[in-house]
Amino acid sequence: MDRVTASVEHVEVAVTDLHLGMYVSELDIPWLESPFLFQGFVIESNEQLQQLKEVCRKVKVDMRRSGERPVTDWEHVEEEDYEVAVEHELRAANGVRHSAHLLIQNIFRQIERGKGIDGDAVRAAVNDTVSSVMRNPDALVLLTQIKNKDNYTAEHCMNVSVLTAAFARFLDKPRQEIEEAAYCALLHDIGKIRVPDAVLNKRGRFNREELVLMQSHTERGRDVLLASPSVLKTAVDVALAHHERIDGAGYPYALPREVIPYYARLVAVTDAYDAITSARCYQGARSSFDALQLMYKDRDTQFEASLVERYIEFMGVYPPGSIVEMSNGEVGIVLSVYPRYKLEPRVLLVLNRYKEPTQERIVDLRHNAVDSTGHPYRIESTHANGSLGIDVRHYLKKGLSQSGVFGAEPSVSWRAEACSSHRPASDADF
Repeated sequence: MDRVTASVEHVEVAVTDLHLGMYVSELDIPWLESPFLFQGFVIESNEQLQQLKEVCRKVKVDMRRSGERPVTDWEHVEEEDYEVAVEHELRAANGVRHSAHLLIQNIFRQIERGKGIDGDAVRAAVNDTVSSVMRNPDALVLLTQIKNKDNYTAEHCMNVSVLTAAFARFLDKPRQEIEEAAYCALLHDIGKIRVPDAVLNKRGRFNREELVLMQSHTERGRDVLLASPSVLKTAVDVALAHHERIDGAGYPYALPREVIPYYARLVAVTDAYDAITSARCYQGARSSFDALQLMYKDRDTQFEASLVERYIEFMGVYPPGSIVEMSNGEVGIVLSVYPRYKLEPRVLLVLNRYKEPTQERIVDLRHNAVDSTGHPYRIESTHANGSLGIDVRHYLKKGLSQSGVFGAEPSVSWRAEACSSHRPASDADF
């Protein structure tokens, strides 16, 4: 490669001249046609080098940032693991999730009876959530895959709270701010309890009257929270403003960007991600990759661009709970992701290359795992939950009932029960 003077920042480089450690700032093809989540990344693996060679002829390299580690906020996290491994945190996380679910259901009942919300109870539940997230966020993020379409609002509130806490942790926010953001997220859709079920669960498009009713959940949420003196005032702001847009075309007040509260902008991102990746009465679940692509398209219009880009960085291509297909056709579920090696997660393989149930085993892609033919495992594509007859919930529920869940060698009972639950997902499961 030609010598580059220190004054040159972005240099056009042939893909054949790229090497590990270079910071790719621009591709010669549109981002959406590439296998990369967004432009601007350090080349960390030979796999990335090969992908660049397959889709590009030339790229631009930022010489100032080349040689660095990826620009993330994970420097405060151990290189391999969090405070505890995901399999050790999963049981505690499941208890946290169960308690939060009971709390949300109780809140709904209290509102229906005309009573206020116990803000201290919400604060205690959120404290437990954040404690789990601080130990290992993958556990609760993995459990967000347990979704029930018939109980969508309650589970959506829980999931958005978890995702918000984990995202705020990634952004290296102080614990107090993480708790406040997660608290706001838990109550962001509380106004939907005042929207008729016929509107909430409608399968087709809304007519104008129904749309007005649906959108009224923001103001109804504000009113419900204002009637509860012990609730954080920032939660009132988020309930009211989480559907405002950066381009000023949101509702209920079409606020300009600078007036939208920060937590409302933050929750707007996690809210959209969970909604897109959830099965609803009127649409199927989309994959994480699809969700991130859609959100990226709407950066600087619906969402804060910098937050979307950081959220993509946070989730990575293969977040916990993703269904992934390997280059040899085998299919598995992502269990955990190393913060600095997000292209090389730990995967529970559940289908063979013929898409038939197989004896489960865990492969760690970071450790150069190979298949029965000696070829390295490489993730080829992702699928939405429910695809290929796989419902992540069944594996999680079966695994939680076993000791040593997700350990290096899954137990016989784990393998047998997980296989027996392999079936197409039905409407009754969501």
